[in-house]
Amino acid sequence: MIMLEKKFHAAMENIYHEGLKLPKPYRATRYLQLVRELGSKKAADRLLATPNPSEGFTQLYLHGQTEGLTKSVEYLVLQSPWSTLFTEQQLAIARARLKRYGCSQA
Repeated sequence: MIMLEKKFHAAMENIYHEGLKLPKPYRATRYLQLVRELGSKKAADRLLATPNPSEGFTQLYLHGQTEGLTKSVEYLVLQSPWSTLFTEQQLAIARARLKRYGCSQA
């Protein structure tokens, strides 16, 4: 599990770099700071625990519509093998947020 969490950390940091490649680049500096301060798993847990999508989620949508949302934590946690790190409730929250914005997930 430790190795999977290390790989998940790299994937979470990669989200930041992928956001820069959107048609209208998005620089998620607060997101990157959160990931580096808390670690990726705890950062994802925190983002999924809020009642509403984060500002970063909304900005990804505004910068790239549904393509932008494929760079979100919500999208990432639904992918294999990362989904095994999260509860069914967390995965349901991620799915619901993506669906609300018209993004089909894996």
